[in-house]
Amino acid sequence: MMPKRQQQIENRRGQIVEAALVCFIASGFHQTGMRDIADAAGVSLGNLYNHFPNKQALIAEIAVMEALEKQNLIDALAADPAGPAVRDFAERYLQLCERPEDVSLTAEVLAEAARDAELARLFAANRRRLVSALADALHRGAEQGDIDNGLPFSACAHWLLDALEGCAINRALLGTQLEDADIFVLIDKLLSPAGGKR
Repeated sequence: MMPKRQQQIENRRGQIVEAALVCFIASGFHQTGMRDIADAAGVSLGNLYNHFPNKQALIAEIAVMEALEKQNLIDALAADPAGPAVRDFAERYLQLCERPEDVSLTAEVLAEAARDAELARLFAANRRRLVSALADALHRGAEQGDIDNGLPFSACAHWLLDALEGCAINRALLGTQLEDADIFVLIDKLLSPAGGKR
């Protein structure tokens, strides 16, 4: 069991990260100052700096949180049979990407990653783990006869994530009327053996 002092520190760090997320989503990384985060978290500026020396450290902590959140999706991709696991993953990933706070945060992360190579590296590592798990599941599905064996599995994993994220962003920000049923009919056709002939 964690000592009480250590638990208090962890709780305070979590409180600060949650406040930072709210600020980043509302105002963006660059428009949010450390004082804004301290005020939102209900801590002094000095206390904030005791936990996080700068905004980059907070964004790096968000990358760690993203990795933990996506680990459940990665674990579910290991289920058998692989075909239904991939379909379930696609549904869950689309729902995750469509949360309004995720859409805003994704836009901020992409913009910041373009300016900061270290942050880009952190978020890219999360993406690589997700692509690798999805490509492995596609390969297993092909071995099990549920997915087209002629697919380039890694490229297909990248494409599927890009397509789901793009659908989520377009629906959330632009109100694009693409129905879930249509999205998953396309995914089922593309991934099924012999292009949909089962």
